[in-house]
Amino acid sequence: MSDDLDDLARMLAVPVDGLTDHELIDAVRQAEQIRTASRERTGRLLAELHSRGKSWPQIARDTGIRQTTAYDWARPYLTAEEPEGA
Repeated sequence: MSDDLDDLARMLAVPVDGLTDHELIDAVRQAEQIRTASRERTGRLLAELHSRGKSWPQIARDTGIRQTTAYDWARPYLTAEEPEGA
């Protein structure tokens, strides 16, 4: 992902009105891949915080991520033993 970030940063270092349609489309695709990977990482981190005993309201206060959003992102990574629910 680091290479993707570097490529995207280089592409966006110039005014976007100077990019071709193909370059703009590539930039959008790269940005979307980065966003998806970032959300997955964030979800795994939030699930780990919860597995360490932090409540969803506490996680929301500590991270600044809305409680329902934090739970939704973490849900795929919660273990079966953990109680669900925001």
